[in-house]
Amino acid sequence: MSIETGTPNKLLPHQLFNGTTWHSRLLPSVHKFAYPYRYWGINISALAKGLELPEVSIGMSSKNKLLKKLLSKGRLVKGLPLFSAKKKALQQFCPDDYLQGLPVQELNSLSNYLMSDKQDNCHSNSVQALNHRLNQAFTEQTSSAPTGDIIGMLVCRNAGIYFSPVNFYLGFDERQMPSHLLAEVSNTPWDNRHYYGFTLNGANTEFCHNKDFHVSPFNPIDQLYRWQVKVKKQPDNCLQVRIAIDISDARGEVLKTGIKMAGVPMTATTIRNSLRKNPLMNMTSVTRIYWHAFKLYAIKKVPYIYYDEKLVDSQQNKAPTPKDIL
Repeated sequence: MSIETGTPNKLLPHQLFNGTTWHSRLLPSVHKFAYPYRYWGINISALAKGLELPEVSIGMSSKNKLLKKLLSKGRLVKGLPLFSAKKKALQQFCPDDYLQGLPVQELNSLSNYLMSDKQDNCHSNSVQALNHRLNQAFTEQTSSAPTGDIIGMLVCRNAGIYFSPVNFYLGFDERQMPSHLLAEVSNTPWDNRHYYGFTLNGANTEFCHNKDFHVSPFNPIDQLYRWQVKVKKQPDNCLQVRIAIDISDARGEVLKTGIKMAGVPMTATTIRNSLRKNPLMNMTSVTRIYWHAFKLYAIKKVPYIYYDEKLVDSQQNKAPTPKDIL
């Protein structure tokens, strides 16, 4: 991973990541797509220390007719919420949406402390609990935790709906150099979650591991993941991030996928501009996932892979590849 050096110990800002996500399937049939994507770059460790997120509303005089139609019923007259961490909004950051399913007994000491606090500190307590879960997950996955900031590249609730195929958490050391990566992966049809954690060191970090979580109904479980991670700090202290995963098995390279994002400071202006382009990203993401799954199965006739099925036991093991057809 490469990153430009900046001011030591300077807090990384909350930021809005805009960029592209891509999938390029090579086997057993060729299938490619790429489309714009957005992550909310929330500095979770700083948020736990009191660096609040912006609360953004849009007035009734907004020229964006879609936003007005979506938010016009049952909302405040003086301003319609676009983004909030404290109340319902078009985009809402809810700390309880992330890193759920970790062993409850590990959190008992923190939970007892939080329950003893006042009810009006509910949001603050949820942030503290998320920060605790993050450090716990990093320690469980990598045997260490970041000593600097933790930036969550998150998908937030959209019109009350939470859906994210993958969230990334970038951990930094005391000099704000990248030191850890945690991926929170969800498998869409089954709604399970799994965590991959790694330590980061040096320029253009690459690492490999065996796949141990079934994600796509078109990929067998016995595959190899090869990650390529790059992070670059911009002059405004925001980040450029590229995370690519090449997936292979006994047949060779099967799928290339990843994200390429550039962060800008999270302000009312950048939030409004981003939501103006795609106010319903969660819904469009779900639609695209199932549309491409339909194309693979019904049009390109890619055989279905059952949960945790190995290649040798699947119908794909018998399916002709583009190379065979040629």
